[in-house]
Amino acid sequence: MKKFYYLVATPESLIASHLAPVDFGNYLSVGTKKRIHGQNIFFEIDPEKMKDIPHEYLEKELVPYPNGEPKRSVFFSIYRCLEKTPLAALKSLYLSTDDGKVLEIQSSQFEETENDETHLYQQFNPITTRVASKLSPGKFVQFLTDTKKPVSAPKVFFAELLLNELAIDPNAPLQSLPYPNPDHLRDCLIRLNETKGKRTKTVLRFMQGDLNYRTVKTGFFIGENDRFLFYPFPSINELEGKFYNWWRSALTQHF
Repeated sequence: MKKFYYLVATPESLIASHLAPVDFGNYLSVGTKKRIHGQNIFFEIDPEKMKDIPHEYLEKELVPYPNGEPKRSVFFSIYRCLEKTPLAALKSLYLSTDDGKVLEIQSSQFEETENDETHLYQQFNPITTRVASKLSPGKFVQFLTDTKKPVSAPKVFFAELLLNELAIDPNAPLQSLPYPNPDHLRDCLIRLNETKGKRTKTVLRFMQGDLNYRTVKTGFFIGENDRFLFYPFPSINELEGKFYNWWRSALTQHF
C-alpha cells in the first residue's frame, strides 16, 4: 500500500499512514466508528525532503491489518516536530471539521503590505498564544524566530484572524466577530495602539478549543527567519460555491 506522511498541528506530531489526506483527515476527526469528534489541522509532507525518518521502524509498523484494512496511523515523532520539518518538505495544508469534512489548501505567494492596521494572529505551534500585533505576517515570523532574542522559536505556524473595523479603530463596533471576552480584546488593541514602540500584545495565553474557521482572514503562515509559506484561506464566494459542503460543516457545531 502507498505510504503517506503527515505533520499534524493538533497536537503536534509526525504520523505515517496508508490513508490519503482526505481519508486521513476524516479518520483524525471522527475515528473509524464515528464515536469521537474534533477539528484537525495538518500538512502532507514529502519524506524525500525529511531527515531522520525511522524507515526501519515504519517498515515494521506500517503494515496492513490481517483483514487487509490499511494501517491508519503510526506515530514516529511527538516532540519538536515542527522544528525538524523543513519548509521544503511541506506540501498541502488540510483543515478538517469536527465531523470529518476536509479542505485542501495549497501554498501561494503572499504580498506584504505596510500599513497601520493591527493584526490578530492565532499561533498553533510551538505555542498556542493568540496575539495582536502591528507586524505584518512576514515581519511577525521574523520577530518570533529571531533566536538572538531570549524569547523566540526556531519555526512558527499561525493563522491571521479577522478584526474587521477593529484593525483600524479599536473602539469600533465588534459586529459579528465571535471572540470570547470582547471587552478584553478591545482593551488589548487599545493598549497596543497607545504604547509607543510596542509591536505585540497577548490576547489569549493558550488556545481554548477548536479554531472557529469563519474567523480566518488571509490564511495560514508557517516560517522561520525571512522565509515563510502562505496558505490562503478561500474567499467567501469560493466557500459558498466550490467548497460549500466543507463550509457548511465548518459553520455547524455537530457535537
